[in-house]
Amino acid sequence: MFRKLLAVLVVSFVLVGCGDSGKTIDFSSKSSMQKSVKEMSDTLDSKDKNAFQQAIVKVAFVASLDSNDDEAKLLSLLKSKLGGKTAEEIIKEYGSK
Repeated sequence: MFRKLLAVLVVSFVLVGCGDSGKTIDFSSKSSMQKSVKEMSDTLDSKDKNAFQQAIVKVAFVASLDSNDDEAKLLSLLKSKLGGKTAEEIIKEYGSK
């Protein structure tokens, strides 16, 4: 199950959407999470977009290891680390800079 969620997160970064720079990740549902990640990614230049995607994948990978195949726990871990944060905050906190 967690692999499907991880795949959805990764695919979300590839998709193009529209949004504003103050957008945050909304964890009220899976679809709202996907939509908000897509919108946030689209607002970034190519360098920041790459850093954002790498940071999200890094957090998702660690959360998937810590969740032990428990999807509810995975969502909870992702929400605690990413929920309500802007792309800039995520890059600053989890980026490889």
